[in-house]
This record gives sequence, C-alpha cells and structure tokens, in this order.
Amino acid sequence: MEKIIENIANWLVALKVRKDKIHQNFNAFMRRGYNGLIFGLILFGILMVYFSFDLYETYENLWLALLPIWFFVILIFGILVSDAYKEKVKYQSRSSRMKLVGFNMDFNERVLRRIYGSLTQYEYLDENLTSFSNFYEVMVLDFEDHDSVLHFNCTQPQLKYILDKFKQLKKGISLKSFERSQKIYHKGNLISAEILSKKYNEFPPNHEFEQQIDSFFHFLGDI
Repeated sequence: MEKIIENIANWLVALKVRKDKIHQNFNAFMRRGYNGLIFGLILFGILMVYFSFDLYETYENLWLALLPIWFFVILIFGILVSDAYKEKVKYQSRSSRMKLVGFNMDFNERVLRRIYGSLTQYEYLDENLTSFSNFYEVMVLDFEDHDSVLHFNCTQPQLKYILDKFKQLKKGISLKSFERSQKIYHKGNLISAEILSKKYNEFPPNHEFEQQIDSFFHFLGDI
C-alpha cells in the first residue's frame, strides 16, 4: 500500500512539473509577441469547426467533415515546429559565437619567439611570470590543452594597443575575446575589454610607443 501511495505521489509531482513546463513555454511564446497569431488561430479554428459541421450536414460523411479540423491541427503543428526550429538555430548560432576554444594564431615558433623577445626586452610582458612556452601555448593551442597565461606589465592603454596588433592578425578575434579567454593578466588582474578601451581613450599611448610596437610586427610583412 505504501508503494502505491509513493507511486501516485511521484506521478502527481511529474504531472505538476509537466504542467509548469507547459505554462513556462506558453508564457515565453506569448512574450515573443505571438498574441496576434494566437488570436488569429482561434478565429481560424472556430471557422474550421463551423466548416466541419457544414460538411457533415451536407454530405453526412464523418471523415470528410473531419478534414478541416485535421488541416487546422496540422497547421498548428507546423507553426510550433517552425518556431522550435528557429529558436534552436538562434541558440546554436549564439552558442557558436560565444564559444572561444583558442586564439589559434597561424604563427610558427620562430615568429612567436621574435615577438616574445621584443615584448620581454622592453618589459611589456613579464618574463619572470610568462615563459616563451606560456606565450606559445596561449597564442597557438586550444585553451583546454594547457594552463598557461600571459602577464603584462605595461599600462592598460599600451596593453590595448598590443592586443589590437594581435587582433589584426587573426580574423574573428576581438578585444572581448582576450577578456573571455581569461588568459591575459595585467599586473596580476584579469583584463577587462571595457576598462582597457576606456583607459585607452583617456590616456592614449604616445606615437613613439606605437611605432615601437609596430616595429615588433613589421617583419611579418616579409614572411
């Protein structure tokens, strides 16, 4: 008897969860602006029911009379499937845009070693906390394949300019990508794209610095 009561209780809980799920889906459907569509479907459904009665009274054939109702059911099913499909595509598109597996720079070791040497020589990149191996892994490999991070010592406006140089060399990489990677540190703190941009606008690096950084990457045009 106790087992039966427990099964009934479980069934009621599952029924409530199902009801809440339907209610949430309906509310989400309404929030997407489908009120007019629902009103139109109700009117169309009433018309189909009236048409079914009229067919039955005229031909006294139940299967023929049910055709308008079946058409209405198929129409609703098609609309629901179409809406679910659009939401799925939108979600996958959003997920693909948000997913960042790595910077995957198309550089060989010699190129990266030269850039690394320039950045550490002028102490823009902290050589004590960032080895060349760390630099290579962050720039080339997928994030899940290593635990390396980069530590920069320069000012935030200077760091933005440096990251912008890397950004120009890889399609699809943005300043926000560097933030989301959680692989770039500025004086011990993870960078923020918003703060870097704000500081850059307030205190832009001087022309001498920009020319110096440009020279670190200038040789890439000869490769």
